[in-house]
Amino acid sequence: MNADNANIKGLYVHIPFCDGKCDYCAFYSIPYAAPLADAYVNAVVQELDSWQPLAPETIYFGGGTPSRLSESQMARLCQGVLARISRALLREWSVEFNPGSASDDLIRLLLDQGVNRFSVGIQSLDDRVLKSLGRRHTAVEALTTVERLRRLGARNVGVDLIACVPGVDRVLWDSTLQRVLQLAPEHVSVYALTGEEGSRLQRAVDGGQCRLLSDDEQLDALDAAQTRLIQAGYRRYEISNYARPGYECQHHLSCWRGGEYIGLGPAASSHVGARRWTHPADVEAYVEALRKGEVLADDLDPLTPEIQQQERLIFGLRMAEGVSESVAVGYEPALEILRDQGLVTRQADRWMLTDRGRNLADYVAVELMSHQTDSAA
Repeated sequence: MNADNANIKGLYVHIPFCDGKCDYCAFYSIPYAAPLADAYVNAVVQELDSWQPLAPETIYFGGGTPSRLSESQMARLCQGVLARISRALLREWSVEFNPGSASDDLIRLLLDQGVNRFSVGIQSLDDRVLKSLGRRHTAVEALTTVERLRRLGARNVGVDLIACVPGVDRVLWDSTLQRVLQLAPEHVSVYALTGEEGSRLQRAVDGGQCRLLSDDEQLDALDAAQTRLIQAGYRRYEISNYARPGYECQHHLSCWRGGEYIGLGPAASSHVGARRWTHPADVEAYVEALRKGEVLADDLDPLTPEIQQQERLIFGLRMAEGVSESVAVGYEPALEILRDQGLVTRQADRWMLTDRGRNLADYVAVELMSHQTDSAA
């Protein structure tokens, strides 16, 4: 294995096809079309050819909606990936699912290929809320998707929830959390609804047609989720992520710890050594470039040692494990100020957020970035 590849721990594949656009979504996605999806699968496999030999510890199929691919397309993608990597170190293979978007045959195929972790975008278990978010599935479809995964043999199922939706009161939110716990997922992600630039939701907010929850209202909903999930035996191992012991998402953990990864597909990002780049968000241009053997017009983002340290510190603090003293070197004055504010604490040789700090993690990040800017000035 050459030097460039030896430290690559993760393989990410962006599958950009969806059956519609959710109001809050700003990720790159396009409507599914079978001929374009066929060409996309060929292009991804061709791009992976340039990264051999590769022995990833984790694989993650994200989107978009990976489960929107047909069974034959998914089979070609999985088999193409497996034919081009070593599975010697592979321990986790995740695939994102939208409720109601996959057949039993597709689920069986993924299990047979070696997928051992499924992430289901439930988002809500109330049909009115789902409609207000621009989701196309129903609460019944969300429930039955998890049940089908279990019936067919999935042993590691995670679900995503969106908190802080306007109009969702405490009673409905508590009911949603209780119904999710009845599904007994191994992993639960809870994201506060935000207006991402370029999304329909943000345009509605800007136009005065919608009001997002206040900071206090958001914290109340997120605190309720934390209380319910911890009482049920989940550990909040990252600000937005809870898991039963041993079921933390290894792919995400590696990225948050600064691990190197390759991203295949349009809009996918990669981090190798001191280089980070993102493919253009254009599936047709991506397919055409790979077909011609051309170099993709990537958005390059050189990583200086200072930027890498800062990112390891900020992302590391989002995790329950915090960061070691070695990662915090040079940031001690800022961390001491944040400790005086009750936002971080130091235990043995590690810095970590307090409960209050987790609620104000964005403020902590800004303060740490400001400290680095001041130091450089």
